[in-house]
Amino acid sequence: RAEAPSAAASAGSRRCWVEPGPRPAAFCRRPFADLAAASAGDALAAAAHAAADSMQAGRRAAAGGDPGVRATLNEAGCDAAAKHAFERFGRYHANEKAWIIVTNQLLEEGAQDLARMDPVRFASLVRVLAEDARVTRGSFWEDLTEKVEAMLQEQATLQELMVIADLYAKISAWNRPIFRLLQTKVRQEQAVHWMAPSDLVALLDTFSRAGSGSADLSPYATQLFNELEDRILEDFEDFDVEDCLLLLASMARFGAVKVNVLHRIGRECLHPVVSEGQLHGPRAAGICSAYGQLGYRHDTVFKAVVEEVLSENNAWQAARVLGDKLPTLRYSASDIGRIALAMLRNKMYRGNTTWFAWTNKYKEMLNVLNRRVEAEMSSMDAEGLAATSFALGRARRGSNELYKAMFARMVHLLDGSPEAAQQPQEFLERFLHGLAMMGPDRQKKDIDAEWLMQWLCNNVYTFVLSDFILVNRHLVMMRCHDKEYLQMLVPFFCDPERMKQLTKTDVQELTHAYNGARIREDDCPDGLGRHFFWALGRQYQRHQIEGKASGRPAMRRIG
Repeated sequence: RAEAPSAAASAGSRRCWVEPGPRPAAFCRRPFADLAAASAGDALAAAAHAAADSMQAGRRAAAGGDPGVRATLNEAGCDAAAKHAFERFGRYHANEKAWIIVTNQLLEEGAQDLARMDPVRFASLVRVLAEDARVTRGSFWEDLTEKVEAMLQEQATLQELMVIADLYAKISAWNRPIFRLLQTKVRQEQAVHWMAPSDLVALLDTFSRAGSGSADLSPYATQLFNELEDRILEDFEDFDVEDCLLLLASMARFGAVKVNVLHRIGRECLHPVVSEGQLHGPRAAGICSAYGQLGYRHDTVFKAVVEEVLSENNAWQAARVLGDKLPTLRYSASDIGRIALAMLRNKMYRGNTTWFAWTNKYKEMLNVLNRRVEAEMSSMDAEGLAATSFALGRARRGSNELYKAMFARMVHLLDGSPEAAQQPQEFLERFLHGLAMMGPDRQKKDIDAEWLMQWLCNNVYTFVLSDFILVNRHLVMMRCHDKEYLQMLVPFFCDPERMKQLTKTDVQELTHAYNGARIREDDCPDGLGRHFFWALGRQYQRHQIEGKASGRPAMRRIG
């Protein structure tokens, strides 16, 4: 479903996204404070009734439909009806009930128009729903894809499929038929070997998102990156700097460590422009960030970028003291945070040499970051905010006022701020991990996380399962959680299919979270406490046995 991709971005080990299933009673629209005021059993019952009432009301409203959408649909088709709905209701998260009615109308009343639709009109429809309205209702995307799959297979060209798949990827709608059709078309036409470089890197960008978001789509992305290596080594002169930057970002997202490709694009394209001072700001920070994710250490590049960050900050400070005109800063606080995180990942924050004093320069950069983050807070994106939080937290820096302001900014981004071009939940786990380490004390009871916990309930299916577990673990470590919130998640984790997705580390972190919150078996709703902890232990034992017996056939009891 659109809310439920199924893997993460590491090439060696894939993390499972939260798979869709029966939503536990905790996931309702009632204010969380109302539920927290009651006992766990009363809260669950009240939430179940509220959810049932909401669903029945939605069905009754959907039966009648929206007259304005119906009129536009009959006159101009589904794409025009979607535009009309967006102009009236705004984005999906702001008016979910209205959009549920609209999407039902598009599928039911617009069935004939969908059957006659060509790939160009379908792309126009998807653009409105994905880019403008950002509809993330998983069942809708599954049903919509099923209705047009045959048409796309017969009529869609490679470029049209690329546009549609890119739109699906923007809202994490990992519908396998769309990406399978695109991958099949690429293989039939052997497009990797003749596509224009800009189109090829755009294709890889789409599949890097799909492969890191879905275990089913990961093999498609792996095959494309394998074929890419031959193309890069043969026709590298056709790729310009922008193509190499996007390609490097795609490799980092998917975790495709192709050393020969990294050497080629670095040595012949990116490293010279960085060393000569022709690449600055977000683009230079993007190179460092990608190298950090790939574990690829290139001292010359990092040295040039760090020196430029420090020199422009010194020039700005000097101009401020002398009263001169302040120079333009090329590196924002978000850029500096990403560079600092990359240096942490590559262990470039320690060790002074005669060539470069890594420890001293890293500390200077943290000082700059600590001074600038508060002033630039309102313009920081989720990735930069998470990187800054982790870098400052790792150094045990940050005041109470700073981490409160950073938490408020992340809440603003999660709430769907217009300037948020990314999916902020992708960086929430790293942000909270860094926040827990910031300041003199790990406990941060002065943070009001009630809104965040309600948001987590409503958006659980947009998370990687491992990340969702760690988010709750960090909330418990900071002591800003509510026990009722964790109690209501027990049925969610007890789902058999979801329990099978837990890795050994997931089981450990989940156990630590509930033990840290001092939740016992008797505290869990519906008598699930004993089963919950037993199932966690059983899953851990299964991983232990599989780990010790790797390479051996599975043992089967016969008597």
